Amino acid sequence: MFESWRNLRKFNKLPREKRRIVFYSEGASYHKFLWPIMEQFTSEYEINIAYVTSDKTDPLLAQELNNIETFFIFSKSALITFFETLDADILAMTMPDLGNYHIKRSRHPVHYVYIHHSMVSTHMIYRTGAFDNFDSILCVGPHQMEETRQWEKEFGLEPKQLFQHGYAPLDTILASKPENYQPPVKSEETKIIIAPSWGPHGLLETAGEDVVKTLLDSGYKVIVRPHPRTRQLSPNNITSMKKRFGGTANFSMEEDVKSFDSYLASDILLSDWSGAALEFAFGLERPVLFIDLPPKVNNPDYDRIKAIPIEKFIRNKIGRVVKVNSIEQISSAIEDMMQNYESLVATIGDVRDEWIFNVSKSHEKGAQLIFSIYQDTLKN
Repeated sequence: MFESWRNLRKFNKLPREKRRIVFYSEGASYHKFLWPIMEQFTSEYEINIAYVTSDKTDPLLAQELNNIETFFIFSKSALITFFETLDADILAMTMPDLGNYHIKRSRHPVHYVYIHHSMVSTHMIYRTGAFDNFDSILCVGPHQMEETRQWEKEFGLEPKQLFQHGYAPLDTILASKPENYQPPVKSEETKIIIAPSWGPHGLLETAGEDVVKTLLDSGYKVIVRPHPRTRQLSPNNITSMKKRFGGTANFSMEEDVKSFDSYLASDILLSDWSGAALEFAFGLERPVLFIDLPPKVNNPDYDRIKAIPIEKFIRNKIGRVVKVNSIEQISSAIEDMMQNYESLVATIGDVRDEWIFNVSKSHEKGAQLIFSIYQDTLKN
């Protein structure tokens, strides 16, 4: 706690010209969304920015960065004060629910920019009003723009500035995609990565062990990549799975989710409602198998607008869906996808280009947008 307050005082002593633009990260796992924009911005425009993180393991804290001052502020009380007293032109962040809980807008006239950290829709898995208190939103695709406008109209909200941005982790995966990838011919050569969402209806929290057993019994190599929130809220599920399958040669569990290496090594991703499914499919142009569990609904008002969440309508376009009470059909669904691999890959590419902005160029576009917003704040 004392370190947080000490760093907050250090931040407040920073000359204002070095903290006109502030980026905030609630954890190291959000580095992949913010850093591409920050790096591009500071190299292209040579404007100083400040970076505040609540994770002591954040890799940026240990680096010497040009035109970027870094600060670690973790304690709840210090964070509340940081946000309420922030004197800056822009605060860019990936954390939703601004103003809805303990994190409030500043008493100073700060322009708040939200950078989406998932390709999924805005109105079902996020809490009610998650984005209502932002001034600008960098959108992943046209679905997020349409949903936001419908939401604003339904609830009589002042229209926000919406920008066509894209999705940095997708671009990172695309840049790392092996050029000579060949889909496996035999099932025992096929690698399945399980990367589900989290919560009481999540795959690992419900049918995870049954799914893993079915895959292993069918001869597939299985990698389990739990969501960080599952590790926090349901650690017993992970412990039980490791205890049951840890000695199996074809089973592994990925502890570090900051890396994309397991994605690159896998042939098929198995998920429920996770945004990881879109990252995998659109980034590697490989299919996804969905276990049809109840959707994660954190916003009971989501159906008050007409837009259908992308995570609902896109599943049959980028893979196959198996009912949770028909897990024995997993192998046949995987075989079907591998037999129709070329047509699935072509469809996945077309769907990606239709629904994602600035593919492979989101870092450049993000930096341009932040600079444009910054210039507008100087005029006001």
